[in-house]
Amino acid sequence: MTKAIRIKMKTNCFNSQNLEEIDCIMLEGDFNGWFKKEVIYDYIKNSNGVITVNIYPYPTLVAVTTQTERYVKSKPNAFGFDNLLQLPRE
Repeated sequence: MTKAIRIKMKTNCFNSQNLEEIDCIMLEGDFNGWFKKEVIYDYIKNSNGVITVNIYPYPTLVAVTTQTERYVKSKPNAFGFDNLLQLPRE
């Protein structure tokens, strides 16, 4: 099982709560290291890959697109927050 354990935001976006401003996500498990959000999107979308967020209740990541960008988000928790944005940042 692979889990997301850290996020790295785009330059000058460290405190952002916008999922599109995530640059890389650190994974641990079947894959280890930093991966661009677009690579994770492709893995989920094209390979039916499953990645969970390392914060209870451990939601899975979902591939999302806008007109200009591919990114991922987690299924919202009971309070409506995206656990992916709650991970430690670098």
